[in-house]
Amino acid sequence: MADSPLTKLALGAIPSARRGLCVALFCAAFSLLMGYQKLHESPYHELYSKRSASASDLALSSSLSHKIADLQITLGIYPKAKVKIYIVHGEENYQKLSLGKAEIVEFSDAFYSGNERVIYIRSQDQIYENYLKILLHEYIHWYLEELFTSAPLWFHEGMATYFSGQMGYDRYLLYLKESLINPKSDLFRIGYFYPEDRADWPRFYLSSAMAVRYMQDKHPDQWQRFWDIVAAYHHKGQKVRFNEAFAAGYHSTLWDFHQDFERYSKRQGYLYLIVAANSLIFAFLAALMPFAAQKRKRRLQNLPDLPDIPEPEEKEKEESDPA
Repeated sequence: MADSPLTKLALGAIPSARRGLCVALFCAAFSLLMGYQKLHESPYHELYSKRSASASDLALSSSLSHKIADLQITLGIYPKAKVKIYIVHGEENYQKLSLGKAEIVEFSDAFYSGNERVIYIRSQDQIYENYLKILLHEYIHWYLEELFTSAPLWFHEGMATYFSGQMGYDRYLLYLKESLINPKSDLFRIGYFYPEDRADWPRFYLSSAMAVRYMQDKHPDQWQRFWDIVAAYHHKGQKVRFNEAFAAGYHSTLWDFHQDFERYSKRQGYLYLIVAANSLIFAFLAALMPFAAQKRKRRLQNLPDLPDIPEPEEKEKEESDPA
């Protein structure tokens, strides 16, 4: 969950009075961070909390370090900066930190604040999903902010969802179903804004993740060239505009990519019919199994009993052995 692309895009259009409100909210958030202590530090992040470090906190931080290292090796870019992560205990404290941000942030389990360049996450007792995946999701938002300017929101959420491992089989089936019901993609139209209707949020995340997967799997050479360009800028200490890197890497415009992905999503939707049909067949067969077993049992019970077969008598020995 990231508020930074939207915030940066709209910053120039914010009236001075509203900008003052943003500053006031920032100061309020800063005051809420008083009393936090560092629990653990790695080459990639610093973990903070108002409570003493537990064994689970240290194990979580170590696991996150390994996941971040794998991500950086996969993409071939290694920022030197570290992101600060604050574990927020208590529903009220989290709501205060998310005050004034987008509605989707208020209903989130964690978010990356682009203005403060930190990650806020609820404590583990408040989250029922995979905690490590949520943390990696937010780290990826920070990671992309280190590399790009003006990266669209679908790319942010697509990278964060896909590379954090949150695109499981159940969500993939949901994406196929949604693609069948509504094959039109909204990625281009809402490139920098979340959908207004909460009911559209899951589809947006799934479509964004599948768009990133489409970038990587369907165009592997272009994907590699794209990240090579990003790495070259990063090595010079510069961020690259997303549109420029995309155009140079894919030799295409974002609009053309959007059109191609929309056609791809429509074709993917028909896969749901195949998957659903196969599921119904297997479910039907599974339902038939008890009846088939019962019928076989009755058939065996109705078979006539076989007569007892007497055991053959031993052959009489020869009258005498040959001399």
